Formats: sequence, C-alpha cells, structure tokens
Amino acid sequence: MKKITFIVPCYNSEEFIVKSHFRLKKKIQSFGIKYKIYYINDGSNDLTLKELYKIKDKNIKIINNNTNLGKSASIIKALKLVRTNFIILLDCDLPYLNYLKKVIYELNFNDLVIINRRLPNSKNLNPNNLYQLTRKFIGKVIGGLIEARHKLGIHGDTQSGLKGLKYILDLKNKKFISKYYFLDFEIIKMYKKKKLQIKSIPVNYSVSKKSNIKIFSFKNIKVLFELIKILFKK
Repeated sequence: MKKITFIVPCYNSEEFIVKSHFRLKKKIQSFGIKYKIYYINDGSNDLTLKELYKIKDKNIKIINNNTNLGKSASIIKALKLVRTNFIILLDCDLPYLNYLKKVIYELNFNDLVIINRRLPNSKNLNPNNLYQLTRKFIGKVIGGLIEARHKLGIHGDTQSGLKGLKYILDLKNKKFISKYYFLDFEIIKMYKKKKLQIKSIPVNYSVSKKSNIKIFSFKNIKVLFELIKILFKK
C-alpha cells in the first residue's frame, strides 16, 4: 500500500482529541506506511476545533463544519477529497485501534473490511452495562431490519467505528441519503451490489458511556426517517 487516507469525524471531543491523534499517529507510523488524516469538526460546541489546530502535523487536514451536519455528512465531505486507493473510517475516540493493523492487512485481499460486533466470535467486555445493553438491542433491531431487506450477509452490524475501503469512484460521485449514522450501511450496500469482496472481523468491544449517541433524543426521529428512506431505496 503506497498511502492510506484516514477519515475521523469529531464532535465535542476537546478532552481527548489531541491525545487520540498522537495515539493514532504512533500506531500508523509503526506500520511504516504513508498517510493523510482528515479530521472533520462537526460543529462542536466545545473547544474541539481549537484543540485540533494545536496539532502541528503536515499529514493532517482539518475540515470545519460551522454547524452540526451529522457524522455521515462529515465523512462524505472528506470522501470527496480523497486521492488515495485506500481509506480508513474511524471514530475519534479510537475504540478499535488495536484492530487497525488487521483491517489494513485484510485490505490487501478485500475491497471492504468491517469490524463486526455481531459475529459469533465477537465479545462484549461489559455486557451488564445498561447503556450497552440498550445500544445492543437497538443495534440488533436495526441490523435485523437491514439484513431482512437487503441480505447483506454481515450479521447485522453496519455501524461499527472502524472500516477499511478500497477507493471506488462512486464514493465521490454518489448522492448518499445519510446525514447522521447510516453512511456505513449505504457503503456496504454499494459494495455488495457491485459484487466486491467484503470481509468481517470479530472483535472484543465495549461502548463508552461518553458516546455522542444518545438513546433518548428528538434527533432520533430524524435518524429513524433517514433509516427508512435508505431501507426502501433499491
């Protein structure tokens, strides 16, 4: 691999974003690869943007949304700027950083590599946490609906925070529906339709209580309508 573009959307991440960057940079450099990192500040109402500008690294580019557009919309903005054959999408708190090497390795043989929490070999490290149990239940319902409708063959996990992709032109040209959380679903659906090779990787995982995904939020009504639109689009 000559070079990889990393896309990292950020929202209200001032407490850890600089530390996360240096953790990610150290990990990438240990692989001996060339890289570019796009950080997208998605209209944070804390000091995330100020913290990002403290990072002095010629290999990063900062994109700022003046208002909160949504995680998917932020990633789409960065996808249009990609000039490499390989792309990594990951959450800014780096929940699966230890699996990054595996994802990059599998991109040598696959077109899309997915961290998959629903595989039989995956393990929830904190299964009795009420927030995690609720997230898991909602995720299984959404995953079940997606699988029933589109037969993606990925055990129902379309929203994990680490994915690797080989670049295809449709990533730049396609008009995606998702603005919030379902861009991953649309990308998996696209690669499946093109009969590209998809690989799922089992993980040990936990979900932080500080996650920006709030179970009880009026925003979730918009998210639900977005999911329905994507589900029933052919």
